[in-house]
Amino acid sequence: MKNLHQIREISTLSFNERVLQEAEDARNPLMERLRFLGIFSSNMDEFFKVRVASIHRRIEIGKKGMDEVIEVVSTKAQELEERFQAAYAEITAALAGEGIRILTEHDVNSQPPALSAWLREYFNNEVLPHLVPIILRKGRPFPQLTDGALYFGVKMWGETSRYAILEIPAQLPRFVQLPNGDIMYIDDVIRYMLNEVFYIFQYDEIGAYEFKISRDAELDIDNDFTEGYVRKMERVLRQRKGGRPVRFVYDESIPSGLRDILLKELKAGRDDTLIEGGRYHNMRDLMRFPSRRADLSFEKQEPAKHPILSENRAPMFEIMDQQDLLVTYPYQSFDHVVRVLREAAIDPRVTSIKMTLYRVARTSQIVNALVNAARNGKQVTVSIELLARFDEENNIRISERLLEVGATVLYGVPPMKVHSKLLLITREDKRYAGLSTGNFNETTGKLYVDSCLLTADKRLTSDVALVFEFLEQASKMRALTPPKFKHLLVSPYNTRKLLKKYIARETAKGRDGYIFIKVNHLTDDKVIESLTAAADAGVRMDLVVRTTYAMLPHKNIRAISILDRYLEHQRVFMFGSGSDRAVFMSSADLMERNLDWRVEVAFPVYDKKLKREVAEVMNLQLEDSCKARVLDAVQSNQYKSDGADGKRAQYATYDYYRTKWGQ
Repeated sequence: MKNLHQIREISTLSFNERVLQEAEDARNPLMERLRFLGIFSSNMDEFFKVRVASIHRRIEIGKKGMDEVIEVVSTKAQELEERFQAAYAEITAALAGEGIRILTEHDVNSQPPALSAWLREYFNNEVLPHLVPIILRKGRPFPQLTDGALYFGVKMWGETSRYAILEIPAQLPRFVQLPNGDIMYIDDVIRYMLNEVFYIFQYDEIGAYEFKISRDAELDIDNDFTEGYVRKMERVLRQRKGGRPVRFVYDESIPSGLRDILLKELKAGRDDTLIEGGRYHNMRDLMRFPSRRADLSFEKQEPAKHPILSENRAPMFEIMDQQDLLVTYPYQSFDHVVRVLREAAIDPRVTSIKMTLYRVARTSQIVNALVNAARNGKQVTVSIELLARFDEENNIRISERLLEVGATVLYGVPPMKVHSKLLLITREDKRYAGLSTGNFNETTGKLYVDSCLLTADKRLTSDVALVFEFLEQASKMRALTPPKFKHLLVSPYNTRKLLKKYIARETAKGRDGYIFIKVNHLTDDKVIESLTAAADAGVRMDLVVRTTYAMLPHKNIRAISILDRYLEHQRVFMFGSGSDRAVFMSSADLMERNLDWRVEVAFPVYDKKLKREVAEVMNLQLEDSCKARVLDAVQSNQYKSDGADGKRAQYATYDYYRTKWGQ
């Protein structure tokens, strides 16, 4: 077996620890630290539903070594949970010092009587109508509990003990803003009014203890598509709700008898990961904690002006006729990408728009523009990935909306996911393309660092057209002829081969060779083998890897991970230096799935100015001495330096885009 820290699941936990470090980092504003706790909680939910579930499936088929992995995961997860609780206590105490108090049900009686009266009225009007208590009785079936939902296990002490399950309604705001300016969890509002729910029973004492169950999120989809792909997805999504339990998180003060009943009925045994937690769960909701203090959050960063687009109201297609454009958000505005589609939707000379969508905003300007284009008589073709995990239902809704206006909707190349981010517009007899490292999503465009190349370069637009021809072939269930791409690296066809070629080119240079890679994940064994051979030959290498990393240290390799206010999401590959440098940007990480089992696109940056821009921005990442962690053999997450007065790459990048263009 590999070094345990090279295994994806354990490396993912190491990344989640880096997120937790941001919550623990006193250099970050208090509200941002709270938000990082929410991000950590959300990440851990997905980790158990996806990665831990995957370990269990491998154990079931007899894969060796997985018992050791699950043991390490369980121990590390409990350690992180304890650090989470300590950070939460520290942050909320500091917030109370700033006048932002979080009250519990125990605090209400020490407040003026008017607060109790207000809570009673709020509970009866807003909360009670949504509550559905279920009394647990022998001989009665245990209720089906929803993955990820919050529940109270309720115990009533008396002559005989009674037990109940009470779901905390997800449709209600998690945080209740009180008239005195304080805040309560909806959980504690319910705890305070618990007698109003169970008053018909005789008991001496009653208690409510929060818990949640996480289930295997894998979708088992067979190859029979006679019922239609969308209908099949809807059916399989319903089945997910009853998936195998992979984590049971519970209030550590829960009575043992109640806990044992829940474990037995939920079939969450010793093979599953049990997490003793605090009194609150689903702490991802902290990302939406109400804030009235701008000084307790990151200072606002308005997008920097784009040197060509911001002051230029000429039609985008006329601008793209003159030069390639690179938009890097959130440092620059994602609106420039939306602008291309909006103009295309109403331009009489535009005849067709083709696009791939993986994750889009809930209220998407991108989708609105495509709908508008179809209504204006354009031929609109959209490849929507229904297997985008946890976005499946939203993508089904979008596909139906597009079909209603006459657009052609493609559903990828099952069982492969279409993860490439492409746009192709035909205007008269000329093509224009958008090639992105991340989703066409204006919400994440404010939070994730990504780049989109807008171009009329025939070398690129011709290859993008080939990708769409391939997707259209696949949708008609025709025999797929592997396309021959001349400029794009397209998985699963030529990406692996061409990456190997570029790595070999640098390897042949020995000490004069140079490779830079920035990705979210670097775990593919064959790529790692090639990179290690290059390093052995003397090639200098800089790796910036956000999440999972499976390489061992090498004297010729500098490897770091950067976490800060924005999520690093760009993928960049650079081979060589100076005029010899080849620069690619990509939707693909260096994982087996991205290279062999997904439709991904890496695109070259040909324009000399843009190549220099990419190289300069990537160099700012390498100079980070504030938020960069060294990726060592055990991924201990040590900062590259103490960072007291060090360079902070994301702030340096923002200044680069502001000052480079004289703003």
